[in-house]
Amino acid sequence: MIQAHIPDRVLDDARVRQQTVEPELTKADAKRIARGLREGIDHLPQAEYRQQLHERLRAFASAQDVDLPSPDTRSTFWSYCLQNHPQINMEPGEELYSMHMAAAYTQAQNAIVEDNLRYLEGTPGGEALGRLHLWDAEMQDALDLDEQAGTALAYDAWAALSEKYAAKTENEALFFMAELNPGAVAYQTESRQLRQDGKLDIINFMYPAPMDKYTGLAPETQELLASHAVRAQIHTFWYDENDAKYTPLTKAGHLDLEQLKTLPTPEAQRAAVLEVCARVATMDGPARAADVEKLVEEIKVLRPDHEVTLPSVEDQQWAAELRGQELKSPAAPPPVAVSTHGQYLPGVTVNARTGPAPLEALTLPTPEKAAVSAHAFLPGVVPQVKPIAAPAVNSTPTAAPPAPEQSRDAGMGV
Repeated sequence: MIQAHIPDRVLDDARVRQQTVEPELTKADAKRIARGLREGIDHLPQAEYRQQLHERLRAFASAQDVDLPSPDTRSTFWSYCLQNHPQINMEPGEELYSMHMAAAYTQAQNAIVEDNLRYLEGTPGGEALGRLHLWDAEMQDALDLDEQAGTALAYDAWAALSEKYAAKTENEALFFMAELNPGAVAYQTESRQLRQDGKLDIINFMYPAPMDKYTGLAPETQELLASHAVRAQIHTFWYDENDAKYTPLTKAGHLDLEQLKTLPTPEAQRAAVLEVCARVATMDGPARAADVEKLVEEIKVLRPDHEVTLPSVEDQQWAAELRGQELKSPAAPPPVAVSTHGQYLPGVTVNARTGPAPLEALTLPTPEKAAVSAHAFLPGVVPQVKPIAAPAVNSTPTAAPPAPEQSRDAGMGV
């Protein structure tokens, strides 16, 4: 269900914003802006010039003001578009970019209570970065970048600002999207930053979960997938490891719905979903170690006879470097979590009954206690502890994952 009523006047405002054509950036203005960005580096070889340009824009974005205007200010995040929403009065087939929805909703909320809500593009830092027109083809030409390189530069700069914006978020985080897409800043940067800062529980999705995708799953599994905590970690989109936006987090957070539907019981399906959450929590780093342990405990109860796997050392090292840290011992084996099936992340397999030392501290007095403990990590989901017999591993080949969502985004959401 949508988390707040969105009146027609907000929709109308979003439509106006989307239909408003901004003044075209002139070639002279583009050259003027580019001159400042290129100063001192435009003589460099192309590869080095582009690297320096990225570093310069990231530094500029990271220095911008995205502080909360009030200690109680909430924050919006957006990605992609609102299409055929079941609870909003839209025309058939109408699309509204979530960027405009977030802006219109913010303005409406602030008209009631000043500084109640904010959105990235409306912060001083967002306005400053917006004035550089990095998404504009004229600007990219002035920077001597082709479309691909220009888009990558804009994405990189806005991602740096988004990361700071998320880090400054302290209150409710309203996500204007139905689910996270691995190609979006919302997944790779913003939700990750919030999770690492211990703010998973403040993420609330403004659009309903895509329940049509979950047809064929147990009702309990559908309820779990629709919970905010799970939606803030996983994604269900097909991905290509050769894509420029692919990262090890993309792999860690992927839930194969077709494979999930082949699992025979609600308990097995739940364990598979929690496994993905455990992988993401592991990638989020030491700050979420307790979450990993709770998830591992419940998975052990749900599927005690299955193998154990988590992201590889290399993938964890990538995540640590992203946080500006290093693993203490890159050569050491990664911590483990119970897997529901080895296909998810092949290469790390341990018998769940005779696991290595990291599992010894996870002794469970009773399944009930373990399940209740783990459920604190997934608020709003009612515990259902059931005695189960571990089913055999399903070795039947599964269908290919669904095709990726197509972006219609005009800005940083892709």
